[in-house]
Amino acid sequence: MRIALATYEQQTVRDGDLDFLVPALRRGGATVETPAWTDAAVDWGDFDLVMVSSTWDYHRKLERFRDWLAAVDAKTKLRNPRETIEWNLDKRYLRDLEAAGVPTIPTIWTEPGTEEEIEATVAELGWGDVVLKPVVDLGAERLARVETKMVARILRSLDEPGMAQPFLPSVETEGELSLVFIRCEPTHGVRKRPAPGDFRVQPQYGAGHEWVEPPDEAIRIGRRALERAPGQPLYARVDLLADAGGLRLIELELIEPNLYLAANPAAADTLAAAILADARRS
Repeated sequence: MRIALATYEQQTVRDGDLDFLVPALRRGGATVETPAWTDAAVDWGDFDLVMVSSTWDYHRKLERFRDWLAAVDAKTKLRNPRETIEWNLDKRYLRDLEAAGVPTIPTIWTEPGTEEEIEATVAELGWGDVVLKPVVDLGAERLARVETKMVARILRSLDEPGMAQPFLPSVETEGELSLVFIRCEPTHGVRKRPAPGDFRVQPQYGAGHEWVEPPDEAIRIGRRALERAPGQPLYARVDLLADAGGLRLIELELIEPNLYLAANPAAADTLAAAILADARRS
């Protein structure tokens, strides 16, 4: 059985999950390769299953990535499923989760040409610091934390559909809580803490993380979000922040999330078993 864990070519961030998942798959009897998704020499039909592992440049090549998803899906099994990934590509999926009763962060969705209106609305809401990002992004690459008076200027610089949210101070005091799910069942949680003077929780910005026991509230939110996601996700990461009313979902990561397998190596065996079971199904 051949399994591909799709990665990317010019790797600026290391995919540490491979250190655990590749051996787990091999222990299960699979031949494992880690080709870049953009490698034209790869025949994806040669694999029994392709898992989107660390395609961490897709947001810069979005249409090419969509074409790649369609091509792989036509040749073999893709995980997560194509419909799951397509839904999750644009952060406006959060509208679906909010409508389904998942507690999310209040969000104003923006379009080019509405910058002054958005800035005025944010000022009326009294949000103070505002988090801005495009609806298609990865790794907080174009995320910005700004004062209200800077909202219009930053949105104009994006010049594409985006989103504005109030900055939640708990990211600095408590950190961000992430839960990993495999087949919609929680396996482990981590608390991600930004580097001093920063608010981003990605490792490339100096953030650290530690294993935590997932609280029941977080598990309930994660399960409710996954119930709304299309295509029966094989793996997921649910990111949450604390607010005055409880936990709120920031992102439901279903494309190529860091699963923090180092925090719970046993989860790599669970994921490998799920991948191999999917690959064997006719």
